[in-house]
Amino acid sequence: MFEVKSIKLEQKISNENEIILLFNTDSTFPCLFPLMFSLRVIRFQSLSTQYSDLMALKDWYIFWYKKYSISFCESFYSSNYNFELIQDEIDNFITFLENNNDLSNVVWLRVNSTVNYKNISNKIRTLFKFYTYLMDDYLTVKKQPHIDRKEIEKIKSNIKKYMEIKKKNIRKFTKTIHGEKKYLFKSMTNEMVKVLYETIAPSSSNNTNPFNPFKNRPTQFRNFLIIHLMLNYGLRVGELMLLTVNSMKKSVLNDTYSLIITNTDDENDDRRRKPKIKNEFSYRVITLQERDYRFINIYIKEIRSDINSDILFTSLKPPHSSLSYSSINKIFKIIDKNIKYKIPHHFDNKAFDSIDSITPHVCRHTWAYLMLNYSFKKYENMDKLGNSINNIGQNSLDKAQDDLRVLGGWSPTSLMPTYYGKRFIVERANISNLERIIEMSFGFEKTI
Repeated sequence: MFEVKSIKLEQKISNENEIILLFNTDSTFPCLFPLMFSLRVIRFQSLSTQYSDLMALKDWYIFWYKKYSISFCESFYSSNYNFELIQDEIDNFITFLENNNDLSNVVWLRVNSTVNYKNISNKIRTLFKFYTYLMDDYLTVKKQPHIDRKEIEKIKSNIKKYMEIKKKNIRKFTKTIHGEKKYLFKSMTNEMVKVLYETIAPSSSNNTNPFNPFKNRPTQFRNFLIIHLMLNYGLRVGELMLLTVNSMKKSVLNDTYSLIITNTDDENDDRRRKPKIKNEFSYRVITLQERDYRFINIYIKEIRSDINSDILFTSLKPPHSSLSYSSINKIFKIIDKNIKYKIPHHFDNKAFDSIDSITPHVCRHTWAYLMLNYSFKKYENMDKLGNSINNIGQNSLDKAQDDLRVLGGWSPTSLMPTYYGKRFIVERANISNLERIIEMSFGFEKTI
């Protein structure tokens, strides 16, 4: 009926030579309005985001076809772009999702703890993004000449209000069913990092690590290297999956080694969801510590020497498939469960500095926190020695965030370093506030 496919392009129309499209399998053509949505709205987003958005639209198209035996594209076009068609069916679509995409025995739920309302919420947000695109392109004087401009603006305003109400309702259901767990940070504390390394340290030939949840040394070493690279160099999980045995390069000037972050364009990569570089700033060269260069070489020469694949991280069992997103997430889930057993208080949402779980994304947040902390102190000390800068703290923070943008693969104007380094910024702000309180005490404590 409907299928989401990745299409290779001869020329780049975004930052990739690939685009994700929703196809009608009966006609074998892309669905018209999702095609325009892909080309005009989401083509500059990562392939994983495009895939997620179009999978949500696929559910919408399946729902529409099951109910009306006609494609949504045909309905919307033949109705002369009647937006009430969409609005009238949103509640029914939510119910359809709650019933596992089934219209044969529909029950209005809203209170079923087995339903993943977070997933439904994401799909409804995508539908509203699609709805907004349709509204911007087809709810216009040119496309709707029988409606005057003021009336069009009024209709748009009402639709936007309607979408906001629906978004709030979905968030309410999510909080009610799944419980509201608020975690301020996504980065690990120093103690958590220490426990993490104690857990993932590979066994030596003479001494086993009783804390490591993985049984054999080759698997332990591979998983250690995966987490170590993400935690120390800020790699995104997709970038880690792109690494090959040739990703390490030696400098022509000295004995330093670098990790090259780029697309592999490996034709033999059979992963369904292929990793891709996120944006043009994500292509980068990261200097490797000599010890880490040796670690990677040990892995290549001693553990995966017989594997006939250029992809660095693969299964260690035949047929040695390249590790997928789900494979890496499974590794992290096993480690997360193990560490939660050891230090459960670090995952208690009643503590302000706890985290929800240990994931690949948490490794990147932790790297950003540690990097920002180190760079800030380095630049602060340099500025103090120079003794020529009035606003030392802000200047040092700006320089540290610039370092983070370069190494993390963000654009020069990206605000993501502030988001990823939230733990450091909050700690720094609180230190400054306490220093201010101490300096402005005016001796009143003597009177108490």
